[in-house]
Amino acid sequence: MPNYVRGVINLRGRVMPLVDLRTRLDMVSATDELNAFCALMTQREQDHRNWMSELEASVQEQREFKLTTDPHKCAFGKWFDTYQTDNPWIASLLKKFDEPHQKIHGVGQRVIQLAADGALDQALQLVTKTRGRELSSMIHLFENLRDLTREVQREIAVVFTVSGHPFAASVDSAVSVEKLSPGSVATLPPGADASHRGLVQRTGRRAKDNQLLLVLEADRILERELIARLAA
Repeated sequence: MPNYVRGVINLRGRVMPLVDLRTRLDMVSATDELNAFCALMTQREQDHRNWMSELEASVQEQREFKLTTDPHKCAFGKWFDTYQTDNPWIASLLKKFDEPHQKIHGVGQRVIQLAADGALDQALQLVTKTRGRELSSMIHLFENLRDLTREVQREIAVVFTVSGHPFAASVDSAVSVEKLSPGSVATLPPGADASHRGLVQRTGRRAKDNQLLLVLEADRILERELIARLAA
């Protein structure tokens, strides 16, 4: 099977192939995108564990702490300041990162000053206290973020029937169900479908707001030869 055919599903007793529409359109699959996001959050979590360990080691060994104490300049801070999401649950959870993240980096500045003043014991006590509170809070938030992302990013399947043979395509979401007026459908100009593998040949417009849409050609998602093979 082509790489975009993920397998089969059973829909009320009818077994049909499942196409990954992202892969078919040369996009990153939803699974790969989700795994990459979770891996990134795991790395950003580990960054802060390492940051705290290095801060502690710099005090113990009485050497310069060279990592950033600016919460906007660490890798997570740069990501956090620019990342946007349309999901209200994820957006709400992300807001909870700001306070502990700011405090962790602020503690770094105080620890450096205490060490410079020779108050090494106080500096180490502050590191231990921060590790048990703010860092622990951030670690918990990272865990919640990964779990919530897996929970909310669920694919759905749209079922097509071509030449009497049904198949399903996994999509991120369904925005609406409506009919396009035949008069609103127009052919794309030559060469305009370069990024869609020939699956988009026409445009249409929504009746309620005249929004321009790309029309997916269902009979091109699976090659006819492949449909015949699957039917057999």
